Amino acid sequence: MSKYKIREYKEKDELKWLDTHASVMVDSNAWWTVIHNKPKYDNEIIDLVVEKDKEIVGFITTELNSKVIDFIEDDYGFVWEFGIHREHRGKGLGRKLIDRTHQLMRERYDINKSIWFSQDEQAQKYYEKLGMQEIERHWQFSVKPGKKLKKNLLDKGFDCWNMRGSCEVDQFKKVKENFELIEDDDALKPRLCIGYSYIPKLGEN
Repeated sequence: MSKYKIREYKEKDELKWLDTHASVMVDSNAWWTVIHNKPKYDNEIIDLVVEKDKEIVGFITTELNSKVIDFIEDDYGFVWEFGIHREHRGKGLGRKLIDRTHQLMRERYDINKSIWFSQDEQAQKYYEKLGMQEIERHWQFSVKPGKKLKKNLLDKGFDCWNMRGSCEVDQFKKVKENFELIEDDDALKPRLCIGYSYIPKLGEN
């Protein structure tokens, strides 16, 4: 029986990486749009995959000090992509990916903090089970623009069907009062996104 191997991502892995990413997306509400190319990032990354029988069955991509958030003062790795194919879950592979990522962050950059965000409830439970600490929460949603805004946009040549956005938790009521939320589309309906900070104790991995 072949063993699982954690290694760094290579450019030639892209199609297999995308195939696995798409399979993970089917089981999760963490993503609301399909990707067709592996994303690129502004800062340095740690990019790992889990491989078995020359097939990619899991992945994690972490960007150092990503500009996507601005309220974290010390250095950190922002986890953009993370998942294990359904046929290979329950074997501790996700935890091993996280542990290896933190090991490399410490060795290469002297960083031991990762930041995670997800609007998927199962992912949130998993992060909390690992001992991650909540640092922020907000709503993510899509709305229809409304007649007045739609007309203003049409006057500028833009026919807007819907808009994607977010708000602080205490502002969600105001959003619902002023916009028509899209709630009948499972990918676009409102979901609470929670952010977590993870600092494993040295010796845990």
